[in-house]
Amino acid sequence: MTFKDDIEKRIDTDFDKSADKAKSVLISAIEKTDYLKTDRVIRCIIFLAKGNLIDLDNYIESALKDTRDVIFWAEYEGLKGKRRPKRIRDFDKSFEYCTIDVKE
Repeated sequence: MTFKDDIEKRIDTDFDKSADKAKSVLISAIEKTDYLKTDRVIRCIIFLAKGNLIDLDNYIESALKDTRDVIFWAEYEGLKGKRRPKRIRDFDKSFEYCTIDVKE
C-alpha cells in the first residue's frame, strides 16, 4: 500500500526515526479493516497521534470502533466546555490545505 504524498511527508516529519514503524502499523491496520483505508481517516489518526507510536495505536483502536470519533476529535475544536464544537479542519484535503477559515 502507498500513501498519498502529503500523508507520507507528515508521517516522516512527525514520527522521524519511527516513521517506518508508524507506516507498518498503519498498513497492518488498514489491511485488516478496509474502512480505515480512506485518506481522511488516515490523516485524522496521524494528526491526533502527533508522532507518538502509542497514541497512534490508541487512535487506530478508536477508529476501529467508530471512525467518526477520530474524525470529530481531529477536525473540531471546542470539544470541552460550553462552546458548541466548530469544524476547523477538513482532512478530506491534504494536510497543507485542511484548515478551514472559521468565522465567529
